[in-house]
Amino acid sequence: MATAVTAQKNEKYVCLPCGQACDAQEYMQAGQCEHCGMKLVLKSGITHKNVTPAEVCTFISRTPNIVLLDVRTREEYNGTADVNYGTLKNAINIPVQELESRLQELEKHKSKTILVFCSHSHRSPRASYLLTQNGFKKVVNMSGGMSVKADDRCKR
Repeated sequence: MATAVTAQKNEKYVCLPCGQACDAQEYMQAGQCEHCGMKLVLKSGITHKNVTPAEVCTFISRTPNIVLLDVRTREEYNGTADVNYGTLKNAINIPVQELESRLQELEKHKSKTILVFCSHSHRSPRASYLLTQNGFKKVVNMSGGMSVKADDRCKR
């Protein structure tokens, strides 16, 4: 179950991370993002880190026991979608739409670094937020996604 983040006086709210420019806009109260319609959440509740696609292979090689979480559809993960961006070696696939109901599959990895990625970094920030709200402490989002990942060294 998600942990509650309580508002402090003058706390800012931001769009539930959707990977779009509106993620950076701040609001004074809860509600919905006027740009993408996502729920507004406390800015202090967004605690995941970000790594660029250019840094990913090095980040993976320097992070022992890292878990690679591909939150795209099965077709995107398998390379059978209309566009094939590939995936990372040893990645597991849990589509973002199923992530909340499948969190128990990741429980054994709760103390490990989890690198979350998708195609364009629209789904992975939302998945990263969900993980941190459920007690995962070492969550890193690949900003930009597989669509802009040029280095193939760590691709499957």
